[in-house]
Amino acid sequence: MSLPRSMMRTMSLKAAVEALHQPGHLLVLLHGRTKPEFYVMPDGGLVSEATARKLLERPDVQPHDSGLLPGHPQSWRLGNWRK
Repeated sequence: MSLPRSMMRTMSLKAAVEALHQPGHLLVLLHGRTKPEFYVMPDGGLVSEATARKLLERPDVQPHDSGLLPGHPQSWRLGNWRK
């Protein structure tokens, strides 16, 4: 499976935050060809590891699920949606 061309571009922090404000959009950790990679899904794009770290440091970015192993999330949502 290959990703759409729009998913191959690296998003800036500003673009990633704007995309995550859209309903249903998530920051997702996937296994790339040689290393884990972060993407904004469904139609955002690749996020660098440095940008992903900045996003994950924000208090309004919260785990969406527990991932494959408890305590190891693989997707996150923007906003205080757990209330």
